[in-house]
Amino acid sequence: MLDITNLPEKYLESMKKLLGGEYPLYIESLGKKAYSGVRVNTLKIAPQRFKELFKNDFKPVPWTSNGFYTTQKTSLSKNPYYHAGLYYLQEPSAMAPAALADIKPHSKVLDLCAAPGGKSTEAAARLGGDGLLVSNDISATRAKALLKNLELTGAGNIIITCEKPENLVKCFSGYFDSIILDAPCSGEGMFRKDRAVLEEYKKRGPEAFTAIQAQLIDIASRLLKPGGSIIYSTCTYSVAENEYVVGGFLRLHNDFYLEPIDIYKGFYNSTHLEGSVRLFPHRIDGEGHFIAKIKRRKKDEDTDIYTYEKEDLNHCINKYTDSKVSKNKSVITKKKHGKRVETTSKIPESCMEFLKHIYRNWDRDRFYINREYIYYLPEFYVLDNNLHYLRTGLLLGRIKNLRFEPSQALAMNLKADEWDNPLDLDIDDNRVIKYLKGETIEDTKLYDGFRLVCVCGYPLGFVKQSGYKCKNKYYPGWRMT
Repeated sequence: MLDITNLPEKYLESMKKLLGGEYPLYIESLGKKAYSGVRVNTLKIAPQRFKELFKNDFKPVPWTSNGFYTTQKTSLSKNPYYHAGLYYLQEPSAMAPAALADIKPHSKVLDLCAAPGGKSTEAAARLGGDGLLVSNDISATRAKALLKNLELTGAGNIIITCEKPENLVKCFSGYFDSIILDAPCSGEGMFRKDRAVLEEYKKRGPEAFTAIQAQLIDIASRLLKPGGSIIYSTCTYSVAENEYVVGGFLRLHNDFYLEPIDIYKGFYNSTHLEGSVRLFPHRIDGEGHFIAKIKRRKKDEDTDIYTYEKEDLNHCINKYTDSKVSKNKSVITKKKHGKRVETTSKIPESCMEFLKHIYRNWDRDRFYINREYIYYLPEFYVLDNNLHYLRTGLLLGRIKNLRFEPSQALAMNLKADEWDNPLDLDIDDNRVIKYLKGETIEDTKLYDGFRLVCVCGYPLGFVKQSGYKCKNKYYPGWRMT
């Protein structure tokens, strides 16, 4: 609960002006407890099955098909199913931007300011393992959290970059079908949930963010293909950071227009920019948000407006399926400083032998080696020497002393029935917690080699079994404490 006497007077006056007669209801809502939510990872489990596992008929979040309210946030974060990537803990209102984005299988999606990963993990789930998700964050520390959350989700069709947004334009100009821009903001909608946001607001205020927001929306527009859409969202109420930013952009770009947002119960149609919506805590069970959907006109809608040429991308966009490769080779073709650069790597036999344990059809043309690490590239990919990557596709593992060591990311990407000999444990088996803590466990059956450890059919990670003893291969940085 929030003590409104701590709120800046200037902020309160702006809210009175914005809300009019609803202002007292808003102030009353600040004295109530913030809501918590859980979003089901549909890459791994259906929402109905999730409710059955927990024997709980969770109250649904209205604006998404896989989100629920919960009062069990702490216990959910310690549950083995959380470590299996079955769900993501997320504030209910924050689920709305990705839920409202135009994301279809086989499409190319960008999350421009992606950390810690709430929007990206939902985008990955909606892609269903196909297409491409590029997730970017300018902060290296935050990008590492983004990487963990995407790998925990089991996403493999990903490229994660740590770049200034403007650096993406040369490589990805006019490339994406859908862009999520959850812009940095003053955070007025989060005051009830996070007191640290309020303290930061007192130092900076909304004026500190409008310039960067305008810059980001302009950059996003250059990354979007004709017919594509941008979801612009913030967790603030400031008109200057929301309607003025979007409206200002639209006035300067007549090849873009605002597509009305689907209205759910409690959503508030903005009176400052028709078609955009606001979420207020006195109207919905959630925190404050603003959302607008910006569409780029298709080329044939107005040929005088749009001048993009596909050839502009040839310097950095290469589909792996277009490459001519030999049976055990992977080739990445790209240009650097105007010259073609080709890297060719033989896939080690130890890796190929390991992959025989997995019931999956691997496209050899999508294997990629970078030093000792072996990756499996997405359906589409873009690689440019000048960008800083944290991940390029699914990290399969690494070659160590001529042996292949599978990655935690690969384990999370698999389904139990894709592995030839999984070690599937019941949720009440004490070996589950021992495994998640990094301890050695044992099995009752003799075996030698890698096994996929699962809890009730959902993968947790690998062990390397010798006889009855199973050496723990769970990623140390993820261990339960």
